[in-house]
Amino acid sequence: MSINYNKYLYLIIILFGFFLSVATSSYYVSKYDKYTKNGYDHQLIKDETYYHWRQGDKIAKEVRAGKNFFLAGDITFTKPLHQRIVALYSLITGYDLTTEKNDYQEAQVNLGGKLPFLIFQSFIYFFSLFYFSKKIRKIFPDKSFIYIILFLSLEFTIFQYHSSFWTESIYFSFLLIIFAMVLEKKNFLIHNLFIGILVGLAFLQRSGAIFYIFPILICYSFLFKRFFLKPFLGIIIGYSLISILIGIFNYYKTNVFYIYPSEGKYSIHTYFSTDIIAKKYDLSFEEAKIYEVEKTIDWAEKNKIIFNDQFDLNKIKSTLELRPYFINEVDKNKFFNYVNHRQFQILLNNPILTFKKVLKNTIHFVVLNPTFNHFYNEHRGKNESRKSFINTDTHKKLIPYRIVYSLVIYFFSILGFYYLFKRKKFFELSLITLSILYYVGLFGWYGKTRLYVPSLIYLSVFFGIGLNIFIDYLRNFKKSF
Repeated sequence: MSINYNKYLYLIIILFGFFLSVATSSYYVSKYDKYTKNGYDHQLIKDETYYHWRQGDKIAKEVRAGKNFFLAGDITFTKPLHQRIVALYSLITGYDLTTEKNDYQEAQVNLGGKLPFLIFQSFIYFFSLFYFSKKIRKIFPDKSFIYIILFLSLEFTIFQYHSSFWTESIYFSFLLIIFAMVLEKKNFLIHNLFIGILVGLAFLQRSGAIFYIFPILICYSFLFKRFFLKPFLGIIIGYSLISILIGIFNYYKTNVFYIYPSEGKYSIHTYFSTDIIAKKYDLSFEEAKIYEVEKTIDWAEKNKIIFNDQFDLNKIKSTLELRPYFINEVDKNKFFNYVNHRQFQILLNNPILTFKKVLKNTIHFVVLNPTFNHFYNEHRGKNESRKSFINTDTHKKLIPYRIVYSLVIYFFSILGFYYLFKRKKFFELSLITLSILYYVGLFGWYGKTRLYVPSLIYLSVFFGIGLNIFIDYLRNFKKSF
């Protein structure tokens, strides 16, 4: 494979990936942009994606009514950037995202008008991949470079999100640009200022990036050693600018300055700690949720937190259902702080149960799921009973195939890891490894495979190098006969 051929081949792969993504998006929109038989649940936009769609619509409506774009919308609960991207899409295209019924909570997703949004986010990703390819081409061998770009363009687990309304595709775009800029190893203040800003924006797109400056700073400390000051300052200042802006926005909305999104203050409690309580006291999960509701009510009484007139304890089935009943945002913020403290208190008080569950969930976490989006639309979209796909026979039958698929990718990735280690590429090795471990450490406890997918952006380098080594070995093996 000649160098000139490589020059054009990576562009062909990126363009092919983009057009294949457009075709896949067209298929999903044509098939699933409709409602279930009940006439209310949309098959494509539901659950978290509905929340972002609805919040984007609220921002767009407020802007049309004369409000400032950056001040419109609700407080920062989760992933505020994606909601504004959705709002901007509505404002530019003139497409109304939802139709309100009795009140805003019952707003329904309007049909049509969704394909351009998916094409837009695919374009952003593949343009970011083009930028990434231009930056890393000189860092890695030519053939490995092609396999890295092939992986990032067409690997199923990554690829599926470009045709979905989840936040991943645009988040991956940020990660590619940040990854490329860090690999350049520049200690210029301005260069690293932009890295810090991009990490801040990635945090606004997905909360998982909130601490990502630390793996970068750790790697920089070994790379630049006593010349670390300028790159450190650049990253910290850039990241702080975004953090301060989001804190000011929250203060404007609530009179409380905070940066960490409310979502992060309850996730462990909802999806992990409550299950620990169930196991500890031999309760069902539903009984454990009621137990935690009672604990929260006791906390509210001790702290003289008053609920509004609509509050009815008999209707509350989980701690999060208390959210609408706080009189003001200050009390609601205190509530989230309590839940945040409570979730870690449960873990620390039950170390053995916590360790066993973390280990089990982490093993599940790293098993790739390249069919997630398809079955999320096909099963979750059509199933009015909201029965989880993981409880179906189809899911169980796919597990062995997913394990094999994951092991194949990890096999080549281990070869790539060994190659970089052997050639003492310690900065690249450390950056990639720490970035992968960052997501495993931050979300492995949850076990939800979707949260592991950002790791594949970094794993692509190990995979590409490893695949190149394997193919070269096969070629040399053939020549020996």
